[in-house]
Amino acid sequence: MKLLDARAWRALQFGSIALASSALVACGGGGDSPGATIKGTAAVGAPVSNGTIQISCKNGSSSAASDSNGAFSSTFHFDGPCLLTVTSGSIVLNSFAAGAGTYNITSLTQLLLSYLAGQLGTTLNGLIAGLSSNTTYQNALTNSTVISNAENAVAQLIKSMYGITLSTNSFLTVSFTPGQPGADADLDALQAVGAITSNGQPAATLASAALAAGAAAPISGGGSPTPTGGTGGTGGTGGTGT
Repeated sequence: MKLLDARAWRALQFGSIALASSALVACGGGGDSPGATIKGTAAVGAPVSNGTIQISCKNGSSSAASDSNGAFSSTFHFDGPCLLTVTSGSIVLNSFAAGAGTYNITSLTQLLLSYLAGQLGTTLNGLIAGLSSNTTYQNALTNSTVISNAENAVAQLIKSMYGITLSTNSFLTVSFTPGQPGADADLDALQAVGAITSNGQPAATLASAALAAGAAAPISGGGSPTPTGGTGGTGGTGGTGT
């Protein structure tokens, strides 16, 4: 009878260990959960093929390569926002991801970051350098209202300077394929009028105008922009620098 009790006790112990291990894996405690995915398209009109994509987040980082259509995807553990940078030859463009989902890297997202830098009282390089540690920048770049307003302002700036109406103002997150109508055709149209240079960068005059327009509608702490009389102002602290 004592032998039987000992065997029963050992069985209960082993069963409890197995049950606890199963629960740990189910909760992700075993380190096997897949994380989240950031994907998108890198393009300057033509796709940025075989480009190196660096993804640097508030917490966590990853890298990927774009395919022949400029498409990229990476699944990893992270906390947004994330800075996205594509490099291919002379092309170096930046974008950002508020969290998991579709986020493109294009000439327009580079311009969007310039506008947001102006709103945050810094320069494009200052925003890029500070994104991983500056909580004000992080709050702004994870605020859907701030992002949408900034996209609309960039679209209005392009229309006022070049007479081009974008097919969508949601150019940061729209899914598209290079060579097709829509968001990619917008990039082709901007190249045709000189708004985008041969290496995909926004023209210097356009980038400066975006920075100044952002400075005229400042935000702080990731909140709403301060109302102004339009997008073409020149004041603020972000209008100079590199």
